[in-house]
Amino acid sequence: MLNVAKDSGLPPTKATKRAVHPEYSADGKEVWISLWGGKTDQSAIVVYDDATLKVKKVITDPKMITPTGKFNVYNTQHDIY
Repeated sequence: MLNVAKDSGLPPTKATKRAVHPEYSADGKEVWISLWGGKTDQSAIVVYDDATLKVKKVITDPKMITPTGKFNVYNTQHDIY
């Protein structure tokens, strides 16, 4: 089980209660999980190594709100799902 909220390093907010849209990278080596913060709380994308489930990176930016669709087009076109 992954604790995405804890792994994000974000303070307890709406975002840490809404982990959505897990998606694999095109090569299948990473899983990217979005934390939705809404308009007033910081959102994040937590990137995990697929083999070890260790956090590789946490992506945050004040301009990022409800991050989704990280790889959808590529995965859909190439039947990755």
